[in-house]
Amino acid sequence: MNVKFTGLAIAAAIAAALALAYWPAPESAAPDAAASAAGAPAGRSLESYLNIDASPVADAAPMPVTLAQQLARLAASGKPEDAYAAYNLLDDCIVFQQEGRLPGLEFELGREMAAEEKAAQQQLCAGLTQRQREDRLGYLATAARAGVPGAATIFLSEGPFGDRSALRNRPDDPLVQAWKRQAIAQLTAQADEAELSSVATLMMAYLRDGEVVRKDAPQAYGYLLALRQVYDDILAPGVTNPYQDEYWHWLQAELTPEQQAAASARAQAIVAKYRQHAGRAAHG
Repeated sequence: MNVKFTGLAIAAAIAAALALAYWPAPESAAPDAAASAAGAPAGRSLESYLNIDASPVADAAPMPVTLAQQLARLAASGKPEDAYAAYNLLDDCIVFQQEGRLPGLEFELGREMAAEEKAAQQQLCAGLTQRQREDRLGYLATAARAGVPGAATIFLSEGPFGDRSALRNRPDDPLVQAWKRQAIAQLTAQADEAELSSVATLMMAYLRDGEVVRKDAPQAYGYLLALRQVYDDILAPGVTNPYQDEYWHWLQAELTPEQQAAASARAQAIVAKYRQHAGRAAHG
């Protein structure tokens, strides 16, 4: 993976893949280019889990930190980023107990988990309680409401209150309707701030009628244009932009000139916001 392919770009590719899984493509719709760069969330590692609350002690090995201790430390901070970390901590324990591995960590490491890593993860997750499982989505909701990058996309992928089937089985339930409005509002607010996973998720959502939103080609095209321009900025020379024109002519052809102009204006606002954030980060 090219060094210029930043963490935000990875997050956008992940979101595109999540959205593709959430809204199955019609038989004659867009190609799978957006999903081809998909991966697993970066930024989490076993070491970070095991050392969140560990304090160095001279001439002594640090004691393992329990899951409950880590969650208490994260909750006590009151920071939405720590709420998201708590969600990820619990979600990884659930995945590990189901699969005996952490696919996201293995992607990050570029290899399978070693035996000692699996043993450490098993020890960490051994104390997982039903109450902690129930608290997991609350942590995610806190992070998504606060605009923590990536949280709005995961909030959508979890489904209403953790029940994806509710979108199909109870579409007229007022609680499900309210959840859908909240999910889209969070994504839209984050997309307007150029959070790329939200931009990619909304693009895929609006490409076709789905369980959360109806097809909206002008909206989808605006988000597509934003992603295309941002990827032009962050991809190294010679790397194919997954949102390049030749893949998406069919979408542009559905729009009137006025709709294309409005989509372009929306895209430019997102790109300007992205470049503002990137410039701020580059200059400290």
